[in-house]
Amino acid sequence: MVRIHYNAKLIGARDVLQYYQQYTQEEIRLAPSAPHPSLAVGLRQTKSACLVFALAATFTVPVVFFAWDPVSHSNHIYAHLSLAFASIVQMIAVREFFPGAIRTLIHAHIFDMDSLIALSTSVAYVYSVISYTREVKGRPLETGSFFETSTLLVTLILLGRVVSEFARSRAANSVSFRSLQVDEALLVTDSSSPSNPVTDLIDARLLQYGDVFKVLPESRIVTDGIVIQGGSEVDESMITGEALPVAKGRESTVHAGTVNGSGHLIVALEKLPHENSVSKIATLVENTELTKPKAQAIADRVASWFVPSIIFIALLVFTIWILVDNYHYHRSTSSAAIKAFTYAIATFVVSCPCAIGLAVPMVVLIASGVAARSGIIFRDPQKLETTRSVTDIVFDKTGTLTDGVLTVERTAFHDATEKEVRSLILGLLDGIKHPVSIAAWKWARARDLMNTLPTQMTSIQSIPGEGIQGMTVNGNHIVRAGNPLWLGIDCPADKRFPHEHNHTLLCLTVDGIPKAELFLKSNIRPTAKATIKNLHDRGIRVHMITGDHDRAAAGVAGDLSIPAHLVKARLKPAEKQAYVDALQADGKTVMFVGDGTNDAVALKTSAIGVHLNRGSDVARSAADIVLMNPNLLDVCVLLDISRAAYRRIVLNFVWSFVYNSVAVLLAAGAFRVWRIEPKYAGFGELVSVLPVVGVAFSMTWRGYGRKYRDLKGDLVKLSLRDPGI
Repeated sequence: MVRIHYNAKLIGARDVLQYYQQYTQEEIRLAPSAPHPSLAVGLRQTKSACLVFALAATFTVPVVFFAWDPVSHSNHIYAHLSLAFASIVQMIAVREFFPGAIRTLIHAHIFDMDSLIALSTSVAYVYSVISYTREVKGRPLETGSFFETSTLLVTLILLGRVVSEFARSRAANSVSFRSLQVDEALLVTDSSSPSNPVTDLIDARLLQYGDVFKVLPESRIVTDGIVIQGGSEVDESMITGEALPVAKGRESTVHAGTVNGSGHLIVALEKLPHENSVSKIATLVENTELTKPKAQAIADRVASWFVPSIIFIALLVFTIWILVDNYHYHRSTSSAAIKAFTYAIATFVVSCPCAIGLAVPMVVLIASGVAARSGIIFRDPQKLETTRSVTDIVFDKTGTLTDGVLTVERTAFHDATEKEVRSLILGLLDGIKHPVSIAAWKWARARDLMNTLPTQMTSIQSIPGEGIQGMTVNGNHIVRAGNPLWLGIDCPADKRFPHEHNHTLLCLTVDGIPKAELFLKSNIRPTAKATIKNLHDRGIRVHMITGDHDRAAAGVAGDLSIPAHLVKARLKPAEKQAYVDALQADGKTVMFVGDGTNDAVALKTSAIGVHLNRGSDVARSAADIVLMNPNLLDVCVLLDISRAAYRRIVLNFVWSFVYNSVAVLLAAGAFRVWRIEPKYAGFGELVSVLPVVGVAFSMTWRGYGRKYRDLKGDLVKLSLRDPGI
């Protein structure tokens, strides 16, 4: 096998393959697709755990059979075989558990779960060897040997490890976005007949820039691209969480992993498989595993104290039973010590910190995957816990609560014709990327029925949060466009149209003299009102901040029932940060939801920063959580998932505490009627771990966000019928 590295932007995979094919008569084939490293590691660990368990089980079964079946124990052959098989199993235990226990003890100075297993199996094995020796010499101990205890314990712990690794691997695969990646593509080789092009089935890894591929009905789309022919509806729920299919036609964008409907699509490739939507989302999800949640840190601390506590309890049990048998039942010291030893061994064996160790990571893994399936990506898994305790949510207005697409709805001119105003706007605002500037420029261009030439401008300057200014080439007149406060004017149109209170106002001046006002407005997102109401019902305070003027902010806040004292307008990026800081200084847990570059500082400052995916890359990099679909109801889904995950983490901790408390008491002989004997104590590994895995997986059975998706569909339909909703 040969591994070839190349620059995909300079040469394609098929070109590389064809280049090397010309030098050999044999067909060159691609190596089988290897699982992604994040999944491959889990697969290797699962296979390794299965092999070690199978080897241990092979030698454990005969030992258990000899101990529990009515064979003739006077025949020493069974004892010899038990010693041999138990020694092999003990060597497996030494290889699997001792290195980790020694490393942890030397470097971290703590006893971990491996230390407990190594200690308990070694004590049971050594005791059994001593018992075996005395039995062979004709002086057997009262309890006899119990090789089955050490071997069964090792085997059951290895079985528990198999269950844990399988559960992790199964969970990772079940929520992995990489499973949405299609392996093959229909490459269009001849498009002379657009309705029925000639195609060739190829490995998806051989796609390259400039390719066009065909998507058949009811099949997954292989990678991101632009539709150039055909029409269909595409199910994008696995990417965005939206239940309703999205209509696709020419110039529509399609994403890898989404499912095509009943139509055919011819798509021009935009992204290669390793860099498409599926890969990007999968990387974000997998990166969450690199950070330990706070609850996991607590679990690690508990586990570090757990083992020393169990050792102390086992020694205490040993001491108490010696005293009880010696002084209460008047048994000899040797007999009392032997019986006390069995209770101590059972106490060692039955206790299990595995459930504590799995309580958090299993829930975080499943919850992150469930959230990702709903279009919610946790870039920082710690926020999975923090989100549930949010007290205040601060929304940015433009582009978050509103759709961010401004349109000019009304104009007013003073001492200037419409043509003159359009000429000034076309010259001053050309190339300016601010939403207000873009909307005004588009208005001037769309209304340009007389082919007005832009006024030639020089020294054009953009003042953040204020406006744009420039100077005309002819006449050296200073032209400004921005908010009236910056311009220092009292716009006449403001008094003529008082009902335009919720519009964004752009004023145009020449040498300080008002020439025009443009009233712009963006629509409130269909789901905004329902989202705000839901948050209010939860007892969460909702704030709105914006760089827009007071009237526009008050209009949107009034429509969304946000109290006036929780609304702040004309805020610059640093002031948005200060607003969030002030809330958090009062002990509030603040979530900030925004999309623009000017929101990046507030997103980073807040306890939980949530970014709408269609916003700027700068804001996305500053956020803790990314909403892949700009559906504000996903904020409610986010809160539900966080609370559900936290409840399951708490439930797992409670179960671990209850199990270990009851199991240790039963093994220690606290209840004379019921007791867990050493030979059965090893089953505690499975009894403790399986409920933890089941509790975590229960999150996949709940339809988080289903009711909100249905509500969004109804709201969107209603808004289409009545744009004022």
